[in-house]
This record gives sequence, C-alpha cells and structure tokens, in this order.
Amino acid sequence: MDELTPLREAFGPDELPSNAALDKARTALLQHIGTNEIGTREVVSPPERHRRSPRRPVRLSLAAAVAVAVVVGVVGVVVVENLGTVDEQGKGHPVVDALPFARSASADFLEKAAQAADHKPWKAPRPDQFMYKEGRALRNAEELEKKAPNAPLVPGKTRVVVQQDWKRIDGQVWGRRSGGQLVVKQQGNGAVGWAQLPYGELVGLTTPEAVLAWVGRPHPSLGVSLDGLLSQYVLPPAVEAAVFRALARTGNARLNPDAVNLDGRPAIGLSVTVEGYLSQELLFDKATYALIGERTVAIEDHTRDALDDTSQIHKGDVFTQVVYGDSRIVDRVGDTR
Repeated sequence: MDELTPLREAFGPDELPSNAALDKARTALLQHIGTNEIGTREVVSPPERHRRSPRRPVRLSLAAAVAVAVVVGVVGVVVVENLGTVDEQGKGHPVVDALPFARSASADFLEKAAQAADHKPWKAPRPDQFMYKEGRALRNAEELEKKAPNAPLVPGKTRVVVQQDWKRIDGQVWGRRSGGQLVVKQQGNGAVGWAQLPYGELVGLTTPEAVLAWVGRPHPSLGVSLDGLLSQYVLPPAVEAAVFRALARTGNARLNPDAVNLDGRPAIGLSVTVEGYLSQELLFDKATYALIGERTVAIEDHTRDALDDTSQIHKGDVFTQVVYGDSRIVDRVGDTR
C-alpha cells in the first residue's frame, strides 16, 4: 500500500494537492530537516526516540497537511494521534493514524453532543423555582449492600432504586424522596446546611474557556467536576454545550468502542480512567447524542487493600450504573412536570 491510500480512506474524495504543492512542501520540509535526502530514512537511537519537543498549535489546510504527510512518510518521520469511527452497532474501528491537526473521535462525538444540547428549548428559571433531577440507580440487594456497601454489582442480585432530587435555584431549599417519603430541608433550619453551586455563576459558563477557568478555581466546601455539573444540575443548553466542549479540550476522555444497552437503548460511553483500574463513563444515546446515564466499570484486575476492605476486583466488574430520567425546571418540591 502506498502512502496516499490510507489518507484517501480516512479523508474521503477531497481533492489532493497538485504536484507543485507537493514539491514545495517537500523542499520546505527538507530544508527544515537539514541533511536528509529524499528516499533516505534517519536512524534514531532508542534514547532519542522517546524525546518529545513541546507541541505548538498549528493551523493547516487539508491540502497542505496532506502534502506534508506525504513528505513525512518518505523521510520516515511520523507523528500521529488516535482517530476512529463508530459503526451502526457502536463498534469502534480505527481508520488510520491521524495527522497532528485531526480531532480525536471523542472530541468529534462531544461536539455532536454539544450541538444537540444547543437546540434544546429553554426558559430562564426564577430564583424560587427548582432543578428537578430523576434517575434510576442499579444497586445490590439490601442484604449484600449492608455487608459490602462498595462492592461491585452482583448479576441477578440487584435492584433498581429511583432517585428524585429537587434543588431550589437560590440554594435555600432541597428536597428528595427517600424510602417513598418526600423529605424537604431548608438552609439554616437548625443544624441543616449543604453546599450548592451558585446558579448565577453557572448560567454564565457559555464557552469551554469559561467552563475550564471556572472549574479550575477553588470552590470552598465543594468539589467541582465537569461530570458532576451534568449529572446534578439542570443547566441552560448553552452551558451544557460548553461543558461538553470543555470535556473535549481536557484530552482525558475516550470513546468506549463497545455499545452498552442502557434501559433498552444502545449507548455510547465516554470514559475517563481513575485510580488506574476504574473507568468512569458518561453514557450517551447513540442516535440523539443526549446524555442518558453513567456507570463505573473495572477495566483491569485489581486487589483492593484498605484498612476495612481487602478484596479482589475483576476486569468487567460494574460498580455503579445510573439511568438518567427527567431533568427540568419545576415550580415546587414534589413537582415532576
């Protein structure tokens, strides 16, 4: 296979650069390299092979990038990033080692999720209204959970727990349904108190730059994470879209190539590895790109050795799984519509 074949497969029938453009790019690259000649391959010793120079942002047109790629292939210098596609069954397929300017599959997916979020209808809430969040959590049977509250889910011995939560926009009232009973708490009523992110700050996070800068600031008494913003707050569409784009810029998230059947829907997982053996995944509807759930899965065998917990974890163990339900603004605690 020649150097152009994988590029055609990856980028489609776009017009290739002219021979003059190729010659110009080849000449410029060789001048930059110095002594290499066309058709030669520089032999790099192992210690230098792992040495990396700082990467600088570069804007290239597709034609110019293809021309540079051809020359780079000839002289044997290769710089690549990961690129893949997801087919109708949710299976991942590598297309070709991508050029440095190419976006990752996870970034492309998150951009589609951001565009879908941008089109949601929205009316700014009043301070006395509530963020209503609903979910269905898969948990172990009660007797198992009491014995080992942090153990992985046991297939065939699980139950579904409906979670309902109401947070008033001004942060002064919080309601939740516990054991079938509606429990309502008010800030400052006796010893009751809780931390809630100021909604007035959240509504201003309409760009990925603003989101990342805000998350990077210290927030007293409250940890802040991008996935937490999505799962615990009813965000304006522009803010939800900005959070997705901020996730894409972190470079930590990866598309899970395996489809997950979540609540009867095929879902695509966007995962971040934590503690080396766990994958925390946000789950998106495969057709609409809507965020529909989350789960935590072991991706490696691991021996957990703590003061009160010594156990063997196996690859594939599922620790948490939540299917998101309604997420909306309502007038009072107890309202679901």
